Amino acid sequence: MNKKHFLLIVCGMTIFVGCEKASALTYSSNVEVGFTFNPTISVNLSGDLLINNLSPGSVSDSNVINVNVATNASQGYVLTATSGTKTTNTDLVNQTNSAYKFSSIATNASLSNLTTDNTWGYSYSEDSGTNWSNYSGLPLDNDDEGATGKQLINTINPADNRTLQFKIAARASSNQAAGTYQNTINFYAVANPDPTLQPVSCPAGKVCYNANSLTTVQGEMGQQTPTTDELTNGITLWASNFKRDGYGFAGWADSTTYNGLRYGPNQTITAPSDVSTNGYSLYAIWIPSAGDMQNWTGCSSLSQGEVTALKDTRDNNVYAVAKLADNKCWMIENLRLDDSAELSSTNTHSPSLPLTNIYDSSTTSNHLSSTSSLAYDATTAPEGWCSTDSSACDDQSRLRTDNTTLFTDNTSSSYNAESNVYSYGNYYNWYSATAGHGKYGSSYGSGYTAPGDICPAGWHLPTGGSATAEFGALDIAMGGTGATQSTAEASNRWRTHPNNFVYSGGAGSSVYFRDSGGFYWSSSAYNSSLAYNLYLYGNYVSPGTVYPSKYDGRMARCVAGV
Repeated sequence: MNKKHFLLIVCGMTIFVGCEKASALTYSSNVEVGFTFNPTISVNLSGDLLINNLSPGSVSDSNVINVNVATNASQGYVLTATSGTKTTNTDLVNQTNSAYKFSSIATNASLSNLTTDNTWGYSYSEDSGTNWSNYSGLPLDNDDEGATGKQLINTINPADNRTLQFKIAARASSNQAAGTYQNTINFYAVANPDPTLQPVSCPAGKVCYNANSLTTVQGEMGQQTPTTDELTNGITLWASNFKRDGYGFAGWADSTTYNGLRYGPNQTITAPSDVSTNGYSLYAIWIPSAGDMQNWTGCSSLSQGEVTALKDTRDNNVYAVAKLADNKCWMIENLRLDDSAELSSTNTHSPSLPLTNIYDSSTTSNHLSSTSSLAYDATTAPEGWCSTDSSACDDQSRLRTDNTTLFTDNTSSSYNAESNVYSYGNYYNWYSATAGHGKYGSSYGSGYTAPGDICPAGWHLPTGGSATAEFGALDIAMGGTGATQSTAEASNRWRTHPNNFVYSGGAGSSVYFRDSGGFYWSSSAYNSSLAYNLYLYGNYVSPGTVYPSKYDGRMARCVAGV
């Protein structure tokens, strides 16, 4: 907490004797007056978490407790939760025989999908218990005010009192020992600090990217060294490699207050005239979540170019959203839907469930499947990307998650423009992107538009393939033709703020390196094996390209409305 000092200056007065002025004597005293102000913040719980009906070989959840946070903190607070302590781990331990325990679950799952015996997890809700998150494992308590715990609330609003619903669940094996199993869950509410940020100096000849974060890291994300050609013809900015929980990333600003120039994360900009001598500092623009994406109705209240941020309640990712030139509201970040999220008809745009999982049509799931292999090989990489254009390979629920490491340190060595950084999002093949509605085959060919996709409920994948489709219409609204254009200016329009499209590459039988071009799925099929997508390159843009195949991995952006 900042401590401010107030000085009270008491000056002596000039003394007169009779009518004659005496020698001037001035008395002065400095009195330091001050105090320490600590905002009040409290966490109150409504009871203990108890599972009263857990029987051998079954799964059950507990009662619900309310976690009430009350504060007058002017900059809001962060609420985190941990379990155990430095001297006790996160297990729920049998109080009679400590050899028996329930371990914290390792993978997020719904109650019905808690399939590992003798495990437990927690779930929480901020909407009176009507939309619970999946059960998760809680981090260990390290006695550091919850800084490394699970973040439940992050608010910058003053005096933002909240009530959170919280419960646990556990699965017991058929031969688990009877008894009482216990541990503790700790809740920490920490007031946010003064948000005043200082400009960061940048070395000559560099473009410096700064986190500009109030609660996580205030520091440098990396330094770009433009070439002589870039200083003359334009610098293509690096996309962000930094995540801030509870906020959407809306691009770069050249001031800490965001009052100056704003750029898209991958925009090509004219170099400032003094960059060779003074460098050029850019600061991440963070937008706090203003609500949930699911069935959001706030687009009509936004002005063209206005930016907000919304939370996808399926995995709690927050995305910056803007009303673009076509007067529609688009996500201005690439979709990062986590494969642990459970898709349902209430949280996803008309999903076709269950999805076919891996390479066995008899295996199904309501989750996307993650994979780290690019080449399909039924023996060595059964969950890899397909290398041949075939329906057996294509119609799978495939998600390539390339952003599993979200850099959070402030060292320049963590930044690599060719790496799999946060802003680039996840790869999806067309079957995954359309939540099973878009498949390989003549029934899903020319003229077919997938009626559902993996966008949140109330959102959809944009249509493509013509000047009147949503990709083409947006291009026209931005000053383009709605068709292929071979100019750097046309490509850069898509990457300017607040459009914020990025060179996020793609994946398939051959790999398109990130930062060398960008592919974005539409919901429109071209033929049995191809679907339309937006393609950006340095001097090229096509709002309706059809290369490559449906089995390849592409990015996804969502548009409000259905």
